[in-house]
Amino acid sequence: MPPMSKIAVIGTGGWGTAIAALIAADASVLLWGRDATKVTAIAHTRTHPDLTDIALPAHLHVTADATQLKDAELIFWAVPTQHTRTIATQLAPHLRADAGVMSLSKGLEHTSLLRVTEVLAATLGARPLGVLAGPSHALEVARGQPACLVAAGPDALTAATVSLLHARALRLYSSSDAVGVELAGALKNVIAIAAGIGEGLGLGDNAKAAMITRGLAEIRRLGRALGAQDATFSGMAGVGDLLTTCYSNHGRNRALGLAIARGENPLELLARLHTVAEGAWTCRAAVALGLRHHIELPIASQVASVIWDATPVADAIARLLARTPKEEDA
Repeated sequence: MPPMSKIAVIGTGGWGTAIAALIAADASVLLWGRDATKVTAIAHTRTHPDLTDIALPAHLHVTADATQLKDAELIFWAVPTQHTRTIATQLAPHLRADAGVMSLSKGLEHTSLLRVTEVLAATLGARPLGVLAGPSHALEVARGQPACLVAAGPDALTAATVSLLHARALRLYSSSDAVGVELAGALKNVIAIAAGIGEGLGLGDNAKAAMITRGLAEIRRLGRALGAQDATFSGMAGVGDLLTTCYSNHGRNRALGLAIARGENPLELLARLHTVAEGAWTCRAAVALGLRHHIELPIASQVASVIWDATPVADAIARLLARTPKEEDA
C-alpha cells in the first residue's frame, strides 16, 4: 500500500491531538473536533489545554468543519467511547467510503457492550477498521518521549499505520489479534480504577500488585471467550498498557480511583470532570459481557458496584478477599 497522503484525526482530546501533532511533524494532518469554541482556541493559540507545554506543528490544521474530512484516506478515531456512535453517525456522510479508520479510543459502549471498532462498523459501513493501543500517555508522546504501540486490523491498514508512526521515539508493533488488542485497551481502565482505590486507601504495594495481576487474569478470561489470543495480554496492549495506567500520575482512571478512596462521590465527580475516565462506563459493560459469556470478572464487578450502586469501598474489598480459595489460572 502506498503511503497515505491525506490524514485526519477525529477528536481533539489530548491523545488524538498528540497523535496528530506527532504525524504533523512530517506531513499535513487535519484535526477535527465537534466543539467549535475549543477548536478555535487550539487553532489560535497553537496549544492544547492538556498539552500546555507543546507547540502544535504548522502542518497541523484544526477544524470543526466536517466537510473538510472528505479527502482523508487514513483516519485516526480519538472520540470518547460513549460518544462514538453519535459522532460517527454525524460524520459518516462526509467520509470517503474507502478510508481506513484506526481507533485510538479505549472502552466498551455501555448500552450495547460493543467495542469501538464494532460501533464504527455499524455506523460507518464496510471499510478497513483497526485499533492502535499500548502504554501511551498523551503528554509523553507529544513531548517525544519513547513509547511502544501495537497496531491491529487488516494487513494493509496496519502496515500503513506502522509505516506512518514508526519513527523517532515511537516504536510500532503489529498484531493479528484486533479483538484482544482492543479488549485489553478497554478493560485496563477498569483495573486502574481499582488500583487507584487501593493506593488511595494505603493498602500497600502487595495489594496493588495483586490487583493488577488478578485484573489481568480476568481480562484474559474474557478475551478467551471472545476469541482473543492469550499472548496479546502479555504484550504492549495488555500488561504494558495496564501497568502504565495503574501506576502513572497521568492516568485518569487511576485518578478516579484515588478520588473515590478520598470519599468523593464517583457520579458527582464524573459529572464535573473535563476529561473522560472511560473505565467508569466500561466496568458495567464488561460485567454484562462477562455474564453473557459466563465469565467471572470479580474486580470489574466490584468497581461497577462502588461507582454505580454506591457500595462502600470497604464492603467491595471485603467481598474480593472473601472469595472462595481456588487454583490460580493462567
